[in-house]
Amino acid sequence: MGLLKPATNKMAYAKVGLYGAAGSGKTRTATEIAIGLHKAIGSTKPVVAFDTEPAFSFVKPLFDDAGIELLVADESRALADLMLFMDEAEQVSDIAIIDSITHVWRDAQESFLDRLNESRRRNGRKPLLSLEFQHWRPIKAAWAEFTDRFLSSKMHVIVCGRAGNIYEYQDKDDGTGKKELISTGTRMATEKELGYEPSLLIEMVARREANKTVNVAVIQKDRADKLNGHEIDKPNYNKLRGHFDFLNIGGQHFESMDQRDSKEMFPDADESGWDSEKQDRAIASEEIIELMKKHAPSMSVEDKQKRAEWMEQFFQTRSWTKVENMHSTMLKQGLKQLRDFLEPEQHQQEAA
Repeated sequence: MGLLKPATNKMAYAKVGLYGAAGSGKTRTATEIAIGLHKAIGSTKPVVAFDTEPAFSFVKPLFDDAGIELLVADESRALADLMLFMDEAEQVSDIAIIDSITHVWRDAQESFLDRLNESRRRNGRKPLLSLEFQHWRPIKAAWAEFTDRFLSSKMHVIVCGRAGNIYEYQDKDDGTGKKELISTGTRMATEKELGYEPSLLIEMVARREANKTVNVAVIQKDRADKLNGHEIDKPNYNKLRGHFDFLNIGGQHFESMDQRDSKEMFPDADESGWDSEKQDRAIASEEIIELMKKHAPSMSVEDKQKRAEWMEQFFQTRSWTKVENMHSTMLKQGLKQLRDFLEPEQHQQEAA
């Protein structure tokens, strides 16, 4: 089956991202967009909100004035509940608001850490205080399910998030050659890939004037290229309409991008390989340390020196941490040489 076909506009639903600092107008702008969009498409369904603040009590009068029913899920910040919300929302509504996605991202991290520590306690291990590098893959995999739903759901979705700083190392200008960590911009405080997904991405900024605050929408990305770079005071649907007019509202919307994959390209992949390597490494390391303790068991300076010299001779390091992290093949080879050196008679008997 061929992959190529004539291109069509398959963006039938708005996918909007709003982020900014406290008081910048994220919730209000999401409400203004939802009300205007509701009228523009002639929807008769309620607007729904996954409200983690909760904040929609304060904007409910705006929906009431517009004659639009507002349904909220305002008792959870859990990613699992957000996925259930997306399922339910698609059945009863044309427009969904998620505010704030930052809380949900934190829940995903904290929930994984809690579950991990439950397992560690059952196995008599100390709990971790924070996530480590190897933990991010399953978290991001779970999060990717939401991202796919956000993009492919047959409803208009507005996601609000708090602003987070983007940091980079730059050379200091004092001639020392040292680097300093500086803030070079802002992004939505959530899983970093999500910021790339909305077709309309808006940074909300609070501009302070004499006796008031003006909410300003800074258009960071408009895939329709109607609003890019614009700064819009007191944003609402009509002021942002250039983007929404481009959409193929009422037409075909693309399906999930996760329906196909490339598993057939990796027929020999074995998910147990890494676990097997870790187990082999742990066993070999334990045999090495126990063999050295057998022949130099005490904590005397002399025995410590012997163990350090053996490590250097057979593993080219005096760091036990480095030994533990060597590949199991190297550990087994070094273990054999160490055993031949410390217990030559036993080696000769086994050979015979």
